[in-house]
Amino acid sequence: MPDLRPNPTLCLEYRAEQPIHHAFLEQAGRCPEATAILARHTTCSYAQLAQTSQGIAAYLLENAASGTEPVVIVASRCAALVYAMLGCLRAGQAFTVADAAYPPARIGQIIRTLKPAVVLRCGEASVDADAPLVVTVPEAPAEALQAFPCQPVELPSVSPEQPAYITFTSGSTGEPKGIVTHHAPLVHFIDWHVRQHGFTQADTFSLLSGLGHDPVYRDVFTPLSIGATLACPAQPTLTDPSRLAGWIHQHGVSVIHLTPPLGKLIETGAHMNGQVLDQLRYLFWGGDALSPALYQQIRAIAPCAVSVNFYGTTETPQAMAFHTLSPDWDSSRVPLGKGIANAQLLVVDSTNQLVSAGETGEILIRSPYLSQGYWGDAALTEAKFIVNPFTGAAGDRCYRTGDLGTYLADGSAIFLGRGDSQVKIRGHRIELAEIEHAITRHPHIGQCVVVANHDSASTRLVAYCVAQKPTTADELRQALAGQLPDYMVPALCVFVDALPLTPNGKVDKRALPAPFDDNANQPLSPLAEKLSTAWARILQVPRLDARLSFVELGGDSLSFVQASRALEELIGHLPQRWETLPVCQLAELSAPPNGALRVMEMPVFVRMLAIILIVVGHLSEFDHWLIVGETSVLFLVSGISLARFQLKAIEERGDARTLLRSLAAIVVPTLLYTALIQLVFDRLHWQSLLLVSNWFPASEVSLFNYWYIEVLVQMILIIGVVLSIRRVRQVVLADPFRCLIIAACVLVAVDVLLSQFVFDASTLLNRVPQHFLAVMVLGMAVHHADTTARKWVASGVAVLVVGELDLMAVAGVGWEAFSRYIDIALPAMLALIWFRSVPVPALVARGGAVIASSTLFIYLTHFQFQSLADHIFRHPLFEVALALAGGVLVGYCWNTLLRLLFTRWNKQNRAPGADATERATSA
Repeated sequence: MPDLRPNPTLCLEYRAEQPIHHAFLEQAGRCPEATAILARHTTCSYAQLAQTSQGIAAYLLENAASGTEPVVIVASRCAALVYAMLGCLRAGQAFTVADAAYPPARIGQIIRTLKPAVVLRCGEASVDADAPLVVTVPEAPAEALQAFPCQPVELPSVSPEQPAYITFTSGSTGEPKGIVTHHAPLVHFIDWHVRQHGFTQADTFSLLSGLGHDPVYRDVFTPLSIGATLACPAQPTLTDPSRLAGWIHQHGVSVIHLTPPLGKLIETGAHMNGQVLDQLRYLFWGGDALSPALYQQIRAIAPCAVSVNFYGTTETPQAMAFHTLSPDWDSSRVPLGKGIANAQLLVVDSTNQLVSAGETGEILIRSPYLSQGYWGDAALTEAKFIVNPFTGAAGDRCYRTGDLGTYLADGSAIFLGRGDSQVKIRGHRIELAEIEHAITRHPHIGQCVVVANHDSASTRLVAYCVAQKPTTADELRQALAGQLPDYMVPALCVFVDALPLTPNGKVDKRALPAPFDDNANQPLSPLAEKLSTAWARILQVPRLDARLSFVELGGDSLSFVQASRALEELIGHLPQRWETLPVCQLAELSAPPNGALRVMEMPVFVRMLAIILIVVGHLSEFDHWLIVGETSVLFLVSGISLARFQLKAIEERGDARTLLRSLAAIVVPTLLYTALIQLVFDRLHWQSLLLVSNWFPASEVSLFNYWYIEVLVQMILIIGVVLSIRRVRQVVLADPFRCLIIAACVLVAVDVLLSQFVFDASTLLNRVPQHFLAVMVLGMAVHHADTTARKWVASGVAVLVVGELDLMAVAGVGWEAFSRYIDIALPAMLALIWFRSVPVPALVARGGAVIASSTLFIYLTHFQFQSLADHIFRHPLFEVALALAGGVLVGYCWNTLLRLLFTRWNKQNRAPGADATERATSA
């Protein structure tokens, strides 16, 4: 049988001809007007990017103390980060990227280590550390050019052997260590990457990698080297599965470099949106192990995408090995594969000899395209970057990864674990010793050991601490959050009296107590059991301690959304700071075992009351119902919901199309039910089918129409159209509360002026959108009334809005008639402004949540169910109960039907896509 292992004495070619930015400049000259970057509020062409980066390069040459100091770029995810990278490269100055999400202490460590002459600040970033010069790079190309004029200066000739960037990773000494990489490795990788996978100018790449980590450079420079487009999402989009999948679909992203947790987020979002991401051509996986289950789930939502597993370390830039997965792959481990061009994976034993297939050894990466070494640490560089033991040639280097592996029969390598204290957490390689150093610096902690817990599909950190003074896990984790990135903060902190030791005095990690103590688990309520089961599934742990919070259980931004959805489904709402409350306490917020009361969110409570009052008011027994304002309350609650659940999505997606799903959820059942009722009892009326019957006198339209729904739909359309105007959207989103309050006041004046001088809507009973638009916009403002001052302002505007509605009513019916009514609009509005929740009996809370969630269907059907009640048992209470129950039942049936249809449609559409992928792969 032939030996398919790599030949460690084979001569590997090394070519270093051009710096990283050379290919970009060629593309900028070839296609200057092509789109280089698509960001949230910015589009940048190749010509603009070339001019902006030249201006930054000229600025750096003029203001840096010399050409040798690195530049620190402190950045959030934005287009300005790319401007800064290219500017540094063209100036011939190495740079490092410090993610703005890092704690200030971490950013300060990086700045103190590198001692830069210039710090470039990009996007929503702040720099607290001392630095000689901090300069902001604007995101808009025009503003960036104004800040950094494109001067006709001669930029230096940059050698591909010069340092290009420095990437910081976790260090065993307690300080992050910087890895210096020159231009040649990234140029070599991109050249191989493009030739191997056939990328073209038509491709759109995504900027989804961690900003301070090595993969971000292939995200950025692969598309810019071939004239393709780089799409950059806003940072919040990366934590919202629906927005992320929608963003990928909207921008036609075809190539993604990602980790398995990020892939799961995309898969979850695609299913939430009912989307198939068939424009995706390639998915390049790295960071963590890809599971067969996730791979098959991804294939279902991206049937045309080819998945490739990458392997490499920061010291071996980008990827040094790859393996393309077959469509039917289902084994437990993804092979690391074989080396890319001019790279080899050498798995060696303790004598530095290649292991046989099935034998375990350490993985060495051999390539002439390794990084140059560690910043300011020649000893560590010499220890990790060794001469190839098979040739002994001085220029033939290997990097000791510390990873354990073996060979498969076909010569591919496979990963078997770590041989040192490094672990991978959410795709980031970290040293446990750095975390231990940070913990022992806490004044209350004497000793500490951190271990990686592998009782789940993912790895979580557990810190065992010996406390010198009383402290809590929360206090310790909060202190660490100010020093370490979030992925390095232990998920659990366990306090012990002493650390167990082996006979030779080392910590006996096998004798440490389990992080979950079975004896401590007390019997849980049924709801707590359900919540524990749901969160254990989301966090991928076999069981969890119900005394711990979501944060303490190891939850992160990638599992936050799924956990919050499960929580809301089980208890009906999301308590403030729910992620910090223990599981058992969260369950008690919904169904306290020893109490009769339950907390109910005020919008849910008010919505429930409003729809009940509407149903009661429409009873034939109450022809002279005295309570009014219920629909105004519903409009206000709709405004709150729009701001709470839609406004952020509108901001991230850059348009108001997200409102179309909300409209469809209202319009489709309304039209179907209206058409059915009119066909049975009357005839079809076009005004009702177009949802405009509120604009016609009652004598000209069917009795079976729903003016409240029609006005609501029309107002959502108006808001959507207004927010579709980019400049308006930017102004509103910059200061939502101020803009919405002003808009509500203006709309009050508009309604008065229209009624007095343009169109008297009193003949239509004022059932027109301009009459209630101020109410809905005020509701949007109420959502942002998060301070006492803002609550007072919102209360004053509420008085103005309701006062205008009442004055219009007085003008229509006269004071004598109006004085008999009780308007609940203002009290309800003030309750929504000042109170977040209300305690109610548990039965009321459960029933109220069901009623509030079925408001649309109760409103649609209550007349028919009241009529049915008249024929069964004519009593007001029975009529109200049947109308409410009937609407809830119809809503349940409608939602069940939608789920069945979607499931059926999904099954029918997955199989053909899978077949197509298999045919394409086999071809």
